[in-house]
Amino acid sequence: MTNWLDLITRHHAAAQADSGYEPIFGDAASLERIDDAQATIGVPIPTELRDLYRSVDGYGLQMDPESMLSPWFIVPTSELADFVATHRSTIADTHNRLSKRFLPFIDWANGDAMGYIYDRDGDLVDGLHIFSHELYRYEEDQDPGDFFRSFDGSLAEFLEP
Repeated sequence: MTNWLDLITRHHAAAQADSGYEPIFGDAASLERIDDAQATIGVPIPTELRDLYRSVDGYGLQMDPESMLSPWFIVPTSELADFVATHRSTIADTHNRLSKRFLPFIDWANGDAMGYIYDRDGDLVDGLHIFSHELYRYEEDQDPGDFFRSFDGSLAEFLEP
C-alpha cells in the first residue's frame, strides 16, 4: 500500500523546493464522502485515487489569503464535483461523450487539468491524461489526441520525485 502522505511530502520537497510555499494536506476522507463525490461525477473513482483520498483529501500550497488561485494541486473531494464539471464543460459542446468520461483531479492552475479517462466501454484507460486548454480549438472534428497528453504510469509513479 502506498504511503501517500510520505510520497506527496517528498513530491512537494522536489517540485516546490524553491517556491517558498508550505504544503497543505486535507484530512483523510471517509468512504462515504468519496462515494458521494463519485455519485456526483458519474464515473468510478479509481482505486489508487480512492486510496489517496482515504489518506490525504487534497494537497496544495499554502497561498496568501488574497490569492485568486486555488491552493489545491490535488483537488479535495469537497471540491471535486465542481472541478470536474468545470473542466468537462470546456469540451462538452464539441466532445460531449469524451467530456463525460474525463475525471480530472489535478489542477495545474493555468487552465489545464490532469486525471483519468474512461473508454467508450467504461474501462479505465491506462495512465493519467492532461487536458491542455491552449491546444483545444473548440472544433468538433479536432482529434482529442491534439489536446490531451498522457503520462504512462500510475498516480504514485507520477508523484514520485
